[in-house]
Amino acid sequence: MGERIKDKTEITAGMKALGVIAGAALGGMMWRFRGTHGYGGSWGLIAVGTALNLLIYAFYGKRIKHGFKLLPVLAISAGLTVTGWGACNSLLSGSISSIAAFPDGAEKVLPFGQGSALAVMLLMGFGLSCLFGTFCGTLFSNRGYKAYHYLIYIAVFFAVSYIFKATLSHALIKVIAPQAVEYFKDGIAAAGKSGSPWKVYMSHFDNIPWGKKIPFGRCYFEIIEHISHSAGALALVVTALAVFKDKITAAVSLAFDFVCAFAITAADFFNVSGTGAGVIAKIPKLRPFTENSWSTWEFFTGFFIGLGLMLILAFASKTPVNKESQTSGKKAGAKTRLFGAFTAFTYLFAVVPMRAAALHITDFLEESGVIKDESPFDIIGTVLLSVTAAAFIFRVLKKKIYNTADGSVESVSLDAFAKKALFCYVLFAAVTFFLLPTGYLWELPWGRGFFEKMISPGYFWNVLTSAAFAVWALVCGCAFGRKSEKRGRQNRTDN
Repeated sequence: MGERIKDKTEITAGMKALGVIAGAALGGMMWRFRGTHGYGGSWGLIAVGTALNLLIYAFYGKRIKHGFKLLPVLAISAGLTVTGWGACNSLLSGSISSIAAFPDGAEKVLPFGQGSALAVMLLMGFGLSCLFGTFCGTLFSNRGYKAYHYLIYIAVFFAVSYIFKATLSHALIKVIAPQAVEYFKDGIAAAGKSGSPWKVYMSHFDNIPWGKKIPFGRCYFEIIEHISHSAGALALVVTALAVFKDKITAAVSLAFDFVCAFAITAADFFNVSGTGAGVIAKIPKLRPFTENSWSTWEFFTGFFIGLGLMLILAFASKTPVNKESQTSGKKAGAKTRLFGAFTAFTYLFAVVPMRAAALHITDFLEESGVIKDESPFDIIGTVLLSVTAAAFIFRVLKKKIYNTADGSVESVSLDAFAKKALFCYVLFAAVTFFLLPTGYLWELPWGRGFFEKMISPGYFWNVLTSAAFAVWALVCGCAFGRKSEKRGRQNRTDN
């Protein structure tokens, strides 16, 4: 009668395998959406985190006892620790750019050691989204976590990372990337500044935009950040073990950090192929990857992260659920249920869509000359639209929770909610990426020979993204379709 499972919170090995495949496809697709023409930066990582978060809830929601309230916290944590990478992701090509011009007006490109480049890329990935990995681990832990425990994790990360930015990272960079230090010294002198790299950094502490103005400054500032965030990531693992006595969260956190380190580094070999460097650039049959080097780097970074995350959680989910350790043993009051549902629904259905739409609309208005560049319009628009939508959501939820005996919103299972929300979210992400005024749709080669052009090397990333969407949709259909749900219920009945 099908594969037996231990209890109603555990899913079959087949479902876990589908989750891994869906994670890879969704990660690649969403990471590409957050890239060029997308959300970018911290908000881009939050967009990816939201999608992966919903996927986790869709597959493992029956064992997650935190309710709706943790959903936005988990999603937002994906972008809290993001670092800059614009100056470092080309280092594997064997060279480093000054970015800022020297007094003679020329930008210099100098040699950079491959060993140092590899170390920098691994550190960049290790601390990239470490809070997200730690918080994912708490979903599968039997440790009873409360709101202030998550604040402790956040405080530990930022405290350790900022201490390292001010102290030890400047000693470690001399070992990890000594050329970056020497080149930055030359840049400081060329810019007419005085002082050691550490003194100059401390006078403009953690200010990467300022570092961009000094030759080789951006790279130095970014590497300091990568080292410091990696230290913060390790501090989260130690905190899980030493403070919370939580081996599951520590293991998931550390494993996810290694996955991110591998993902962003391995995918970067596609990126540097665009410069003519590396093995990929020397293989003619891999020309599509070379011509789409930045886009394929974006896609495969997300692909490897989504795959690795869901694989880690497939093993973490083997831990039996101790319900008493995850709940207080009493039914939450109406106000608590309202707060949990309101924060989750407002984040998903107000802040997320309004922020994404505002970014694209602002870009369009700036390109049209209607508003000035770097206008705060996107922030103002996001706030106004989000508050309006949030007020409507609050009114609906209040009526549902206070006027319904069983609290109808909280009675909806997390996995059932996430399955529908995930579909809506991915559809929304695709629409904003392709259809809004600055969307990619308006740059496609419309006209005769359209389909031939779309599968040509120059549009290879589009083939990858479309294929990922098809795989994700097929896998989710198999995993969450009615027949699959019926088989799952039968397995539990047999047990």
